[in-house]
Amino acid sequence: MRGSPLETVRSERDREELAKSWLVELIGNTPLPEVEGLALSWVARHASPLIGDIADAMDPLSTPTAAEDGERRRREADLARLRDGAEASELIPRDLAALQVLLIETLRREIPEREPGDFARAVTRLAEVFGRIQGGVTRALVDGRSGAADDPMTGLPTAAHLHEHLRILLAEHRRYDHGFALAVVDIDGLSRINEAYGRETGDRMITAIAGLIARQVRSADSAYRLAGDEFCIVAPHQTPAGMRNVGQRLATLIDSSQGTEGPRLGAAIGVACCPDDGDSPEGLLQAAEEATYSAKAAGLAVMVRSAPRENGADPATGEPG
Repeated sequence: MRGSPLETVRSERDREELAKSWLVELIGNTPLPEVEGLALSWVARHASPLIGDIADAMDPLSTPTAAEDGERRRREADLARLRDGAEASELIPRDLAALQVLLIETLRREIPEREPGDFARAVTRLAEVFGRIQGGVTRALVDGRSGAADDPMTGLPTAAHLHEHLRILLAEHRRYDHGFALAVVDIDGLSRINEAYGRETGDRMITAIAGLIARQVRSADSAYRLAGDEFCIVAPHQTPAGMRNVGQRLATLIDSSQGTEGPRLGAAIGVACCPDDGDSPEGLLQAAEEATYSAKAAGLAVMVRSAPRENGADPATGEPG
């Protein structure tokens, strides 16, 4: 965020001093009700380096080195372990939400606006950064709880990871009423590719599609491989219409990335949302699967499952009718 108030502060203090300053500021000047329940051990062990990461990430043009990226992932895994246990699914979002509120107040107190809109842009970027952090922490928690290895062909996490992630998001929904969306991506035509060109060619195409899916999701989202020709995308805090747009863009990319000759792969994408379409991992996945069947029957790339007759939404777009 070039020219932002945050950049002015960062030019005067190095990363460590900025992190310490923010930590002292947020603890010393924030009313106690705002930090109620935020564990002191969490603040002492994790807040300062995490704030340093946040300060770096607030500049969208900054690119972390491989070593820095690995260190950030290690800190996210440490936070997941610190909050591991029956209540981790509720405590981690609460901890990060509390820290986000505190940093917003610190931005408001410490950093004057040099241009109209500077503060709003800083807060928006801060929300994006926290979404990425929560996504990383959740993935670390999912990996630890699922005990499953990633899919060896595509490198994506598997159905075991997906079910654990959905349980975490459902716990967050019950506590904070945070909705989320998921999309099942059913790849059509894989058997024809295998018959015409051999299994290796089909595997290469599925691997390429897996990479395409992984590149299309936000940093807070996660992609999974469910079966030979099925994938799933989970998107916290996403709307039905927003997920429909993601699916439509993905279907277009899958189509345009292939040649014009020979058998081709297509995609039918079914979108389901919490809480409209279910409140269990099994129920949400079944709703998304049913939406893929509806998409195929209607000749559409994407179908939104959320009960159209009850809420007046268009099942193909997710928008109000």
